[in-house]
Amino acid sequence: MPLGDYKVRIEIGNRLVRRQFETVVGQKSELSILEGQSLERPDLLIKEISDDPDHIFDLVQNSLYNDEAGEIFLTSESKDQNLVLKAMRSGAREFFGPYTVEDEISSALDRFMTRQAKLRAVAGKTAKQSQVISFMGSKGGVGTTTLAVNLAVSLATNEPKQSVCLLDMNLFGDLPLFLEIDPTYTWREITKNISRLDETFLKNILAVDPSGVYVLPSPGYLDSQNMATPEVIERLFKVLTKMFDFVIIDTGQLLNDTALKVVELSDKVFLVSVQSLPCLAKTNKILRTFRDLRFPESNSLHIIINRHLKNSSITTSDVENSLEKKVSWNIPNDYESTMTAINKGQPLYKTASKKEITQSIRDLAASLVEDPEEDKKKKKKGLFSFLRK
Repeated sequence: MPLGDYKVRIEIGNRLVRRQFETVVGQKSELSILEGQSLERPDLLIKEISDDPDHIFDLVQNSLYNDEAGEIFLTSESKDQNLVLKAMRSGAREFFGPYTVEDEISSALDRFMTRQAKLRAVAGKTAKQSQVISFMGSKGGVGTTTLAVNLAVSLATNEPKQSVCLLDMNLFGDLPLFLEIDPTYTWREITKNISRLDETFLKNILAVDPSGVYVLPSPGYLDSQNMATPEVIERLFKVLTKMFDFVIIDTGQLLNDTALKVVELSDKVFLVSVQSLPCLAKTNKILRTFRDLRFPESNSLHIIINRHLKNSSITTSDVENSLEKKVSWNIPNDYESTMTAINKGQPLYKTASKKEITQSIRDLAASLVEDPEEDKKKKKKGLFSFLRK
């Protein structure tokens, strides 16, 4: 590892304590101490708790939230045990009380470097760029959750297998019922512990389906104190896109500020509709709203017709004329197979692996996975064009 690869800023007023930390940091060839006037972002900030601990804890939370430091260690001469708990809740990684010995500091610095090395290793994987794909229903009951779940599972099980995280941003969503999981945590834990949000924290709260899909469900009830805000969403996505090849979101039907932030940060938005006049009318209203907002861009917004009927009185051409936009994908109608999968709490590939609906979703997943050998063909044909129906 290069000399001084990790930058450390020490903000400690007590000269003896400061000298102790400087000595131990100086013994680590991978670490270098930033001068007091340096404006460079530290990988590690070591800060002393002053006579106003709550103010320091607020500073810690704000610094981590604004990404002004990679990690923060806190030190205090106080023997108050409550400070330890408050320090951890604020987002501090390590806490040092009075009588701390140099071996303890050294061990904490080693743990810090191990965590940072793992984060940099993940960030350095540039062969694949993470894709954020959000599913939005034009109205309730169009099958948005079914498509989001089964696309995520197809991405995780198709060759080449992808790492996938599936989020349920529908407040009263029931995503776990579609999978073989009984999650302990929801995104309520994210909003409650935003200052602690990093890859390690997320891996501890995400549920894992047997297919390999990581899942973050919704709370399933209204909690005004721990609602997901646009700011929380933005920070969450920054971490998730470092961890997974694909982040799939079921946004539900509401167009509130949080849902719009999801749409804004998505690489592709799949607007799900069906072949019915009321649903198409609602789809048109959403499209007009997006045009007024000037996002998402037209080439990242895709119309998915679910429960497609080839002999419907409303044809694909009728849909496209009505919406003034091409249909990107038609998912064939198969009520029986879909309901069987839902009632069993399993994805389609387990209950209806040979059905046309399952293959259609597999094909959709395959079209999203980058294949260097197919780049030229993709540029010529464009996304989905070779399988439009």
